[in-house]
Amino acid sequence: MHDVRAALRHHDLEEARARLAEAGRGTDDLLFALEDGLLLYYAGDPELSNDRFEFAERRVDDLYTESITRAVLSLVSSDLVLRFEPRGIENFLVNYYRAFNYLELGEPEEAWVEWRKLGWKLQFSREQGDALYLDPPFFSYVAGLGLEADDPNDAYIAFRRAEASYRERGAGAPPPELIDDLIRLAHDLGFSDHLELYLTCYGERAAALDQALVSAGGRAARADWGELVVFVEDGLVAPIEEVQVQLPITRGRAELVASGGEGAHLDLAAILAREYAEGRFAGIEPRYARRRGIAYLMPISLPVFGLGQAAFGRVAAVVGNDTAAAWPALQVSALQQLAFQDRLLGIYAKTIARALVKYAAAAKLREEAEEEGGETAGDVVGILANLVNVITERADTRAWLGLPHRIWMARLRVPPGRREVRLLFDGREAVTLGEVEVTPGDRQLLSYRVF
Repeated sequence: MHDVRAALRHHDLEEARARLAEAGRGTDDLLFALEDGLLLYYAGDPELSNDRFEFAERRVDDLYTESITRAVLSLVSSDLVLRFEPRGIENFLVNYYRAFNYLELGEPEEAWVEWRKLGWKLQFSREQGDALYLDPPFFSYVAGLGLEADDPNDAYIAFRRAEASYRERGAGAPPPELIDDLIRLAHDLGFSDHLELYLTCYGERAAALDQALVSAGGRAARADWGELVVFVEDGLVAPIEEVQVQLPITRGRAELVASGGEGAHLDLAAILAREYAEGRFAGIEPRYARRRGIAYLMPISLPVFGLGQAAFGRVAAVVGNDTAAAWPALQVSALQQLAFQDRLLGIYAKTIARALVKYAAAAKLREEAEEEGGETAGDVVGILANLVNVITERADTRAWLGLPHRIWMARLRVPPGRREVRLLFDGREAVTLGEVEVTPGDRQLLSYRVF
C-alpha cells in the first residue's frame, strides 16, 4: 500500500487503483476488496464499489468458519498465513460507504437498508459485550440522520443510542444538533416522558427548543428550509508497522525452553509478553548479556501502531451566507489504535511462543550436530536455524490503509432552491462541491475526501 497511499496524497485515484491492482490482487481477497471498494467510491463508480463491499461482507461472514489448519499453522510460522479480518470499526465503515454509494445511485431505499444493517451490527457488538470504542456514537448518529426520511421511529431509536453512547464514553454532552433532533422527534412522536428527561438533562437549549415547538404547533424553526449534512474525510489512517526486537532469554529460562514441553513454552511466552509490554527489557544490549546472565538474544518481529496523517486542522461548510464549522465526529486512527492495543498482549505472547518453539528446535539441532560433527558443526547448524527463525517470522501489519484519519461533520439549514456548497479549510484552498437542489423539509448527506 505504500505506492497506493503515495498516489492518494496526490489525489491520483487512477494511479492508486493501478498500484493496488499491481501489488494487492492475489494476496488477500478480503483486504483487496475493501481497498478497491473504497478507491472506486472516491473515483465515482458507486455500483462497482458496492460490488466490492458486498464481496467483503460475505468474506467476513465466511471467516466465522475459519480453517483450523491455518490457525495451527500460524503457531509455527506467522499470523500472515491467517486470513485478514477487519478489526475495530472497519466492519461498520463498509455499510457507511455502501449507503453513500446508494445515495449517489439515486436509490435511497437501499441506503436505508445499509443504515439498518449498521444498526444491527452495532447492536450485536453491544450484546457481545465488546469494548465501548466499538460503539462510537458517530454511526448511530449518521444512521438516524439517514433513516428519518423513511421511518422517524427508527431514526429516533438511532439518535437515542447515539446520545447514550456519547454519555457512556464520558465525552460530555452530545452535539447540540443531536439534542435538537431528539427533542423534535420526541415532540412529533408524542414521547412526553422523554421530553421531560431532555429538559432536565440539557437545560436552557432544550427548554428554548421545546417552547419554540409548542408555540409553532410542533414545527421546528425554518421547517420550510432543507438541511445539508456534510462529511469531510481527512488524511490517511495510521498504518501498522514492523519493528525488529531482540528479546533477552536468561540462562534459567533457556534451560526451561530446552527441557520443557509446549506448555512450558506457552507459560514462558505469556510472562515474557507481559514483561515486554511493561518495558522491562528497554536498554538491554548484547554487550551487557554476559554480565546480566543472558544466554541468548532472541530475534522477533512485532507490530507497532504508526501515526495518522491529518490533511488540515479546521474546516467549515458554507452555503450562501450560512456557515457551519465542522467538528471531528469520528477519530478513525484513534479508534483503530484502541482495537490494536486491545489485542497487542496476545500478539506478543503468540509471537514469542513461536520464537521459543523455534529456539528449542534450533538448540536441539545444534546439540545433535555437535554430537555428530563437533562444536564447529553445532555452531553452523545453530546459525542456520536462527536465520530461518528470522526469515520466517514477520509481523502482521495488514490493515485497511485507504481509510481516512478522521471524519468531520457539519450541518446547515438552508433555504430551498439550487445552492452551491463550499468548504473552507485552514491553510488550504477552498473547495466547491458544486450545486445541490434543496427542497423544503428534505435532508441531504454529502461527502468529500481530502488526502
